[in-house]
Amino acid sequence: MAFPIRKGVARSLRCMVAAIFCVVALAVPARAFADTPAIAYDGNARQLTVTGATGSSGEPDLFPAFKDLMPGDAREQQIEVRATGVKSQVRVFVRAVVNHETAHLLSPITLTASAGDASDGWLQTGTPGSVFAYPTQVATFTSDGSTVLNLQLSVPTSVGNELADANKTIRWEITAEDDGEEIPVRPAGSKGAGVLGLAATGDSTLTLLLMLLSLAIIAFIAALLLSRRNKR
Repeated sequence: MAFPIRKGVARSLRCMVAAIFCVVALAVPARAFADTPAIAYDGNARQLTVTGATGSSGEPDLFPAFKDLMPGDAREQQIEVRATGVKSQVRVFVRAVVNHETAHLLSPITLTASAGDASDGWLQTGTPGSVFAYPTQVATFTSDGSTVLNLQLSVPTSVGNELADANKTIRWEITAEDDGEEIPVRPAGSKGAGVLGLAATGDSTLTLLLMLLSLAIIAFIAALLLSRRNKR
């Protein structure tokens, strides 16, 4: 048996549904274009994660802006490095693992990397493979904070198009050292599944959407009960 819903309640329901659609419309583009990598260390959980960019294999990709390269290209890429729950000293290291063929393809490219301001004293120039050929310390934290790893890449006009996707084959090894203990990066997809298995725990956008949906369902049920009571 259907129960009529009062106009005021129906208007509230329509507003809530409209709000949900607005959040979805705003959230989808934000997630689609969130391609700036961020390396984050949580000292309380002793976990190291990389967000913002992953390769086709699901592994961290620190070069999302350096794809589909063409002769004469000059590009920039920033990587945020942050740490929370720092109790003593935390150091973050990055290493690029490339095979011989990839290293040869990337050899004409020049990569300049700096952490924070150039005055910080950490600056390297070489090829994408050589700059991070060994574990390279990109940040040191003695308290909670963040810094930015700035990368500038230049492709000479003399090269061919064969290196366009060479950066895709780089495998990144990212580690943190907390009070002498080495913490490896948490693999992509290793977080527990969220509600309904739709996303990993910590996805604030999904959490907000589910909260709004729950409120809408509760309001709808309340409206039905109220209409039923008023009809008696």
